[in-house]
Amino acid sequence: MSTLSHLWGAIVKQKRKLVDLARDTIKLLKESGEDGIRSDVIAERLDTPKRRVYDVIAVLKAMGLVKTTRRFDGTTITWIDKMKDFVPRAEYETLKATLDDVIDTRNDLQVQVAELKEQIRIAKSKLRRDSQIVEASTKTEFNSTMLTIRALSSRGFKSVRDSGLEVVIETHEPGMTVDPTVIEQDETSELIKSIQRL
Repeated sequence: MSTLSHLWGAIVKQKRKLVDLARDTIKLLKESGEDGIRSDVIAERLDTPKRRVYDVIAVLKAMGLVKTTRRFDGTTITWIDKMKDFVPRAEYETLKATLDDVIDTRNDLQVQVAELKEQIRIAKSKLRRDSQIVEASTKTEFNSTMLTIRALSSRGFKSVRDSGLEVVIETHEPGMTVDPTVIEQDETSELIKSIQRL
């Protein structure tokens, strides 16, 4: 009975030593920082056989807590600090709420853009129906300070050249409308023009 008790005591003592060895090894690894520490140095500092250190390192490596690098002078072990990537729960919740708001806003804007594009398509279609097509014409003078020129093709204008006295406008495909009506510029029309360029 005493032999069994002695054997059990030795097993418990051995387990306790392994736990202490793991704790001390982790402490040394953390203190070594990004430079790491060689396995033989760990064994020497903790006054333990190398194979015991390898046992601890194997478990830590399997858990993704250390990385090992083989060099000519031995194997260097480096602690992987997972806490540096840790985000506190409150900060995570705040960031998640902000991201959700941004996604909702983006979705709303995409709907608005789609609606405005549809309005532009309808307006262009109506403009084509309401415009009289003139194949050739002599020069026309307008008693206006503004001319609005629209390309009927979705490809828009090819070039606009301004000499200061004359503006030459060229489209990719035939079809333009000229409107001499002076229009008060507002934010909505500017927005529609911006969307037309998309």
